[in-house]
Parts: sequence; C-alpha cells; structure tokens
Amino acid sequence: MNKKTRMRAAPALAPAPIMALVMALVMPLAAHAASGDGSLVGHLTAEDKQAVSGAEVTARNPDTGFTRTVKADADGFYRFPYLPVGTYQVEAMKDGKSLGSLNEVNVNLGAATTADLALGGQRLEVVQVVGSRIVTAVDVKSTEIATNVSREELERLPVERDLLSVALLAPGISKGHTFGSTSGISFGGSSVAENTIYINGLNVTDFYNRIGFSSVPYAFYKEFQVKTGGYSVEFGRTTGGVINAVTRSGTNKFEFGSEITWEPDFLQTRKSDFPGVMGSHDEYNRRNYDVYASGPIVRDKLFFFALYEFRDYKPVSTDDAGKNFRDDNQNDGFWGAKVDWQINDKNLLELLAFTDKDSRTRRVSNFDAVTGRVEDYTNTEYEDTGGRNWAATYTAYLTSTLSAKALYGENQREFARNSQNDVECNRVRDQRGSSPVDLGCTSSANITAREDTRK
Repeated sequence: MNKKTRMRAAPALAPAPIMALVMALVMPLAAHAASGDGSLVGHLTAEDKQAVSGAEVTARNPDTGFTRTVKADADGFYRFPYLPVGTYQVEAMKDGKSLGSLNEVNVNLGAATTADLALGGQRLEVVQVVGSRIVTAVDVKSTEIATNVSREELERLPVERDLLSVALLAPGISKGHTFGSTSGISFGGSSVAENTIYINGLNVTDFYNRIGFSSVPYAFYKEFQVKTGGYSVEFGRTTGGVINAVTRSGTNKFEFGSEITWEPDFLQTRKSDFPGVMGSHDEYNRRNYDVYASGPIVRDKLFFFALYEFRDYKPVSTDDAGKNFRDDNQNDGFWGAKVDWQINDKNLLELLAFTDKDSRTRRVSNFDAVTGRVEDYTNTEYEDTGGRNWAATYTAYLTSTLSAKALYGENQREFARNSQNDVECNRVRDQRGSSPVDLGCTSSANITAREDTRK
C-alpha cells in the first residue's frame, strides 16, 4: 500500500519587527536582543558633567567601514541598537574634538555590550583626556540566560564540527532521547522536539515533526548563541531552548580559503552488541572539502561571502536483528552565500541563501550474523531530504532613539522515500497472528513524498 503526502504550511506572522519597533519607542535605553545582531551601550563620565552633555559617540567597524553616530543624553548615556556582529572602534566627540576612544569593542550576537568611557577630570571642551575604560559583554538589563561562543573561540576547543555539539557547551544541556536516526539535545530536561533553531534570524527548525533543522557547514558559521531561558518573544513558539547563529560575512579584504575534514572508519571505536541490538558492524567514512571566498564588491558598501562544500559520506550498518546489511552513499554538495549592502549609515540590507538538499542511496543485502558475511543483495532504497532557504533582512536607523528591523525569508524542507522494490512489487503482510509477517518482496510501509515551506 502506497502512501503519498504533500504539505505546505500556512505563512507564520512573526512579531519580531513589530515588537522591536514598540520596544525602541518606549524603552530607548533598554538592552533588547535581536535575531541576527547585537547592540552597544555605554556611559560617558567626567568630573565636569557639563562636558559630556551633548557629546556624540561614533561606532565604526574597521573591517567594513560601517559607521554609526548617536548623541549621548544629558547624563552621558548612549545606545547603538541592531549593530552587525563584529569588532568596533568607539569614539566620543564634542564640537568636532575627540574626547576619548576605545580601539577594540566586540559586539556579540543577541547581547548588549557595555563600553563605558571615563574621560578624566579636565574640561573636555579644551583638553583631550583619555582615562580608564570598562568594556563588558554582560547584558545587565536582560533577563535571558544565554551562552555566546565565537568562531575564534571554537578554534581552540576540542568540539565536533556541528551545531548541536557547540550547543552542548552551554550549561543545562544534554543529549536527549532520539527518534529513529535523528539526534537531538535537551534543554533542562525538555524533549528534543521542543527547541528552535535560527540562522541569521531565519527559523530553520523542521516544523513537520519538530526534530532536526536545515543546516549549513561548520565553516559557514561566525558566532553562536545558546538561549536556555528568559528569552524574549521574538524567539517564541518553544518550551525548550533556542540556538541562534549567524553566518560569516565579507569585509574590505579579499579572502580565499579551504578546509578539509576527514573522519576515517579505521580510527573509530567499535560499537558493542547487546541482546536485540547489533552495532559491531556499524561504521562510516566521511570527507568534507570546503572552499570559500569573500571580499568587497564595492569597498565600504557591498560585500559577499560564498562557500561550497563537497561531501562524501559512506556509512555501513546492520539492523538491530543483524539480518540486513545496509551500505549507504551520500555525496550531495552544499552551497551558501551572503551579501551585505550598506546602503548608507542609516540603512542596511543583507541577503542569505543556501541549500542543504541531500540524497541517500542505500543498498540492502542479507547478512549472516554468525560469520559476519554480507550475502545476497535484496533491495536499493532512496531518500531525499533538505531544500532551499533564503532570507532578506532590512535594518533602518530612523533617529538616535528609533530603529526598525524587518525580515522575510523562506525555509524549505523536503522528504521523499522509496525503494527499488516499491516499483517492482506490492507489499503483502499477514496480520492474522500476534506478530505481523511480511510475505511480499518488500517490507516498506509506504512511499512518502512531502514538501514543507515556512514563510
């Protein structure tokens, strides 16, 4: 009996842009997290309080030339919302004269970085005095519990090169019970189906069964944030946790690179067999080749980052009963690209596109568990997963205290499964006894084909 399904999700209206606009209006000094960027807040202090009144603070990213200027309030407080993740130079000025500066201030994903300037005790309209500084990534005005990990930090840590392994670095997270061959993580004891995954603000969680997500290669990521509690409504629709990630972007410097990852089967630890479960013949050989390039299309204005990954994944395994031997082959490539357009200092536009389509071919043969020999070929199974994903994000800095952000994107998830035997014969099953018995030339329960699209 064949079963075919095709599903298309209704558009989901995300409240993030509306909430961001409301929060910017009523709480101009609050540290409010955004999906794919961060913010910068601080305080200018001096013994002569009149000196900092009306001062302007400029944040500049030397890698991209992006520059934003805001005016500090009468008490010397300032705030930059929706800053792209990166390293900035911060300078305070008044009447065209520099009052002090900080050379390296890191703006992290989904957090408010605090950069205070103590400008000394002289009258700053006349003499430039640079005193102490305080730079911290601790967001003291946020109630959320989150862990940030940058790409540079991960280069020094012995972590597997995948998103879930990075998430396990955060406290309160563990590997959860899996469903079939899909792995997952548990936040504070919640189910693996209660989490949400974002990439550059785009929700890429598999919403057909809430297990799994659209993924990109490890080399494509720039920074990760794992939210374990207290996060805002823009990361809603989840009772577990949130993994929020941003991808790499181009800069004014042309860069080319490649990465090779090889996981050979002969270096893997062998699994053990247990009653009812045979795993001693399960192993895999995986090779990934990444090639990427980035740089300016128009200096200080338009940038690109592009990556292609060639994949060669060949796992072999037996079923739990040790009756069938499965030889898989997956070698679909990945491509992804990001374009950033700094229209001007008050308007930004970024485009993200990638595909994680993957096809698996599995040869199934009879297996003799006593001799460990692969015997007669019985079937070839086919499985297609993944799809195309894209998102466009627009950021507008309307005034010093009013900003707006809008995102539109589509996340496509396909799943198709069939086998050679499904084409050649029908399934025949005897269900008269307590244990059903397959009598035909296939034991496949159905042929599945579905397409889910989140907008």
